Amino acid sequence: MNPSRLAETIQFFRSYGIKSNNELIEEWLKAISNTQAFNLPVSEEDLYEFNEWCRWKGTAYEDGIDDQTKIARLLEEIKDLKNEISKLKNEKANIEDKLGLAPF
Repeated sequence: MNPSRLAETIQFFRSYGIKSNNELIEEWLKAISNTQAFNLPVSEEDLYEFNEWCRWKGTAYEDGIDDQTKIARLLEEIKDLKNEISKLKNEKANIEDKLGLAPF
């Protein structure tokens, strides 16, 4: 990683109020290092790209991950959603009991 590119990007992001750790910015720069945009000066577009990259990082929709990792992440997401549904059903039943409503 080019240290001056990293320093320039960190300084630019901070000038816009982006407070992210340097390691995360460096990881993003490595992820985009083979793109044409990497060789251009840092711009506001990079802020949007970084935000999107952070948004999808660690999910099944992250760029550059293999199918096995995608499947594992989707299965984990399904498990979490099923747990959330169960909690919401219990909460709904408790509220109906408190209000004296018959379940539908």
